[in-house]
Amino acid sequence: MLIDIFKQNKINYDWKTMYVGLKLDLIKYGDITNYAVEFLSSHPEANNQNIIQLAWGGDDFDYESLLVNILKESNIDDLNLDADVWQFEIRKWRFVLLTYLKMIHHDDFEKLLDKVAEVYADFNYPEDMDSFINYLEPKDGFNPSQYSKEDNVIRLINLFNDFMNQEHHYLQNYNTF
Repeated sequence: MLIDIFKQNKINYDWKTMYVGLKLDLIKYGDITNYAVEFLSSHPEANNQNIIQLAWGGDDFDYESLLVNILKESNIDDLNLDADVWQFEIRKWRFVLLTYLKMIHHDDFEKLLDKVAEVYADFNYPEDMDSFINYLEPKDGFNPSQYSKEDNVIRLINLFNDFMNQEHHYLQNYNTF
């Protein structure tokens, strides 16, 4: 489900993305199996036993270890999620989660803002989200007490949508090389 959002938004994903999704507990083993099958379909010459084992699926092996092996074979040895390469992958997952929430709560803006605030907490309070978190004081001189609740909600949703548009553009155009 969440992997489909990468495709729909034309955001690249790879083994690093799968690893981070697993570490953040956002994907299931079946998602990794599906990606392995997809990878082998588009790379028929691939003969990586780790990928082939992932494509077979099943519950009797360690998905994380196989992913780590694939990453190490790609010369990715630093598996510390605080490193920049991982921060970009985490940012992609944050966008995907927010996109998912936007889809399922499109008719209840207050519920959406509450869920966005949960993502904000889950992703360690990233500053780039501060402007549309419903429980934070505005930093731009805006005074919420001068407006109706509905106006305040609409303002936060507009800020959220602006953020999502900018983030989508950034993630689509970011070059990892």
